Amino acid sequence: MPEPPKIYINPTKLSAADFDKVLMSKYDIFYRRIVEYVLNKVEKHPENPIMAILIDDEGAEYEMTLTPEGYPKSLKKAKEYFTKIEEYETCDLIKQIEKQL
Repeated sequence: MPEPPKIYINPTKLSAADFDKVLMSKYDIFYRRIVEYVLNKVEKHPENPIMAILIDDEGAEYEMTLTPEGYPKSLKKAKEYFTKIEEYETCDLIKQIEKQL
């Protein structure tokens, strides 16, 4: 599994509601990481426990993790993204992962 993606944000100008929009519009790799991360957890492969690294405007890094309780919601958001960009093969993969949860 590749290293977690580094996502640059400005927390003083970004509300919680805007966070989803930022990820949806700019960070294709983040949604791919969700699918890859959960798939590796379901298949019990060892991987990096860090989902992503958020970096603020001052260069401080924050490790983002994903607990099993968050898998369904995260996969749902990823599926919405992949449906929007019409990448239906990945949507099918997400459906298969959801069945295994």
